Amino acid sequence: MTRRHPALLPLAAALLLSESGRAQQPPTFGASAELVVIDLIATDDDGRLVSDLRAEEIEVLEGGKPQRVEFVRLITVGGTAPRDGGTATRAPSGSPPATAAGGLLPAAVSTLSLVVVVDLSTLPFDLLAHTREAVVRMARSELEPGTRLMLVTFERGLQVRHAFTDDVGRFAAAVETLTPSAGDGEAALADLVDRVEDTCDGSLGAVQNAIALARAYVENARLSLTGAAEGLGAVARYLAPLPGRKHVVFYSAGYPMDPAASAAMVVEGICGPPGGAGQSGMQTGSGEAQTALRVGAAIDSTGLLRGLVDAANRAQVSVYTVDARGLVSDAVAARSRAPTRLARGGALQAVTQRSVRAPQEILHSIADGTGGTASVNTNELARGMRAAATDARGYYLLAYAPPGGRKEGRYYPIEVKLKRPGLRARYRRGYEWLSEAKRSERALSAALRFPGLYAEDGLALDPWVEAGKLNVAVILPTRALAFRSEGELYRNELMLQGLLRDDRGRPVGDRYLFTKTIDMKLPQARYAELRARDNVEIASDAPLPKPGSRRSRSTSRPPQWNARNGR
Repeated sequence: MTRRHPALLPLAAALLLSESGRAQQPPTFGASAELVVIDLIATDDDGRLVSDLRAEEIEVLEGGKPQRVEFVRLITVGGTAPRDGGTATRAPSGSPPATAAGGLLPAAVSTLSLVVVVDLSTLPFDLLAHTREAVVRMARSELEPGTRLMLVTFERGLQVRHAFTDDVGRFAAAVETLTPSAGDGEAALADLVDRVEDTCDGSLGAVQNAIALARAYVENARLSLTGAAEGLGAVARYLAPLPGRKHVVFYSAGYPMDPAASAAMVVEGICGPPGGAGQSGMQTGSGEAQTALRVGAAIDSTGLLRGLVDAANRAQVSVYTVDARGLVSDAVAARSRAPTRLARGGALQAVTQRSVRAPQEILHSIADGTGGTASVNTNELARGMRAAATDARGYYLLAYAPPGGRKEGRYYPIEVKLKRPGLRARYRRGYEWLSEAKRSERALSAALRFPGLYAEDGLALDPWVEAGKLNVAVILPTRALAFRSEGELYRNELMLQGLLRDDRGRPVGDRYLFTKTIDMKLPQARYAELRARDNVEIASDAPLPKPGSRRSRSTSRPPQWNARNGR
């Protein structure tokens, strides 16, 4: 294949591969004939897996209404397909075969796939050191041989530090190289307290300046929360093609889901003297600061959380969250000067309690929503990985057909009841009903924002300028293409979409550089010929971007790109 010299401009093309014929395609929810799939962890009082549940002992409710369970199966790691009379339960008489969305549901998964995500943006040096030690110790001494491990970090974006490997030594070496971020999310609220204390000195405009500081805190919290939620959702979508239940362990100091309330409490507690309005001009408890903050910095925490949980549940991904701060108390943060006015006003204890508990809310919500566990207020940081490894040994897969009349964007709660006394159940708590178009939009947005997840897939770009146009050859590895058989033809649909970025990685413009759809219909001979090749080249072109729309300087680094299989 002839290679061309790349044009001298920073280009990033993002690719979305929509392959309707993929094996192990996860269930979708576009019609009432399809299934809502639930991974159920059933344990006794001692936390041990219960492996002999019968279908009649499980009741599923959606919105409080009982649903007909189509099948129940026990899935084991390294086990064999359940047999009649074994530990797997059987579907009720007359139930359809145990299939969903065109793919056979596995009876056993050969290995555990475990992704460790370390949120460097919230962990100072001491917390990161404890996290590294816990992860490495767990990987070396407690995980089953053959466990596939992947390491991802959040730090001004998402980085894949090590792709899936069963080499524990290499994984541990990657963990041990992690260094703390320049920022410290844990100190943000304490820092706000100190800065507001300095600002609210009774001078003219002090309150407005304090509110401006609080707004900046809220905006930073919004960006961090958005990045973490969308990053975890992108990891889940990336894992979707793997068969069976996948496990993500998320180490973080957490994020407040309502930072405006915390910031308003600080401003009103410091700038509003007890007993009424003073030099600051703010009445204690008036809600003036909270109103001003909410008008200027709205955060859709619920929407972000639902988007993450939906992506994880559709991909059969459970998230095990770990508060890397370990055992924390409600004492005033050491780095804060604990302003006297905040203490006298009675808000000091409330602020410090919120600084501890508020970041844990999202850790609990993510774990509960995906059927994982939340490890908080404990110095045993390996607990999250241990819980994931234990749960992976066996779980029940069950499904039901949702009722008709689903409405776009509405959340439908799920409840699973076990009729046998003394058992506990963990499972997904519901699902958000979205059109396939909306789901594709979310998937593409994640692929564009987090290209590092897909850099290992073996794709490449070859851009060049010719005849006043920007030409891009997209080189796809043949192994990445999945076809379905339709009579005498093999068919596969692809959609390629390119995005132009500047040299800082920011998108240029508000539209895609190019979009191209390819519908492959190959007879047997051409299909065999394609499979014999290492790669496939697909050419696209677009108008040459204007000089002002990019940073026109030479770059020796290859273009950034990413790809994913659409669902």
